[in-house]
Amino acid sequence: MVSNDLLVQQAAAYKREARKDFEAALAALISLAFRYKSMGENFLWSADPELEAEANRICRNLSDTCASKAKARAVAVMDECLDYFDGEAAWDFIAEPTSGESLLTRFDMAGSHLLELLEIWIALAFVNGMTKTYLKIEILRYLANPYASPLWKGLAGVLKWGPGYMKDIAAQLALIGQDAIIGAVRRAEWLDAMAKGATFWIWRRGSNFKCEDCQERAGQAFPIDIPFSEMHARCMCWPEYHYE
Repeated sequence: MVSNDLLVQQAAAYKREARKDFEAALAALISLAFRYKSMGENFLWSADPELEAEANRICRNLSDTCASKAKARAVAVMDECLDYFDGEAAWDFIAEPTSGESLLTRFDMAGSHLLELLEIWIALAFVNGMTKTYLKIEILRYLANPYASPLWKGLAGVLKWGPGYMKDIAAQLALIGQDAIIGAVRRAEWLDAMAKGATFWIWRRGSNFKCEDCQERAGQAFPIDIPFSEMHARCMCWPEYHYE
């Protein structure tokens, strides 16, 4: 069985890595954009084919890197803690689901949102004569809420990405990868428990996060043919398997 502490450690380590990768991509995109400073307030990635292609390449590399690192951490946990399971199948179940968006699609969407967000920031930087370094500092300062920046005065409502996506792209990348790690490991853990003869499992709370759905299930027993499924993003509840 997988220790919740180990899973938390891996998810936290991935979050730190994703933040570094995001900041590296952010710096690369800003440097790229400043080569087209003559666009001024009309800056758009799509205004120049070479600019757009290179920006997309940077974002694709960010997506691929995040997905690869999430998989590596999930597989490391599975290799260390479980005995009978198909690790690749457990990962693919999360990364390439039969319904819903694939993991890479979710990462790519975050990258697209990053480009949309940066178009606004870069145009503002050009108008206000900001340097690349100062722009990066401002973006990171107001990443969670760009509208809090004095530069964004009068721009309320320009970001419309729909439910489930954050303005803080670094946090979005972390969330996508952490959910994939947790989901893949829980899936493999379930396969492992079935192979060892588990007959049922009990829902256990893994944190004091206020969630009525998690609390309602806490202590309940479920037959082994029903897999554990998290109730919310980064859910740290866990299944306690029984073999009676």
